[in-house]
Amino acid sequence: MREDSAEYEEGIVLEEYRKGFLLGERLLRPSMVKVSAGPGPEKPLEAEGEEATAQGSAEEESSSS
Repeated sequence: MREDSAEYEEGIVLEEYRKGFLLGERLLRPSMVKVSAGPGPEKPLEAEGEEATAQGSAEEESSSS
């Protein structure tokens, strides 16, 4: 699994869900982990404000019906 993270660089293990096992040099079970994908794309501040306004308008219309 991969997750955007502003705190960690790309490729850093954030969580281990299941431990993996080796027997000698043979892989018995790979581990299941969440890995940082680095910082995600930044959202413009204007777009966030427009979405909130559109949601508020839709709620007002549904409550007045």
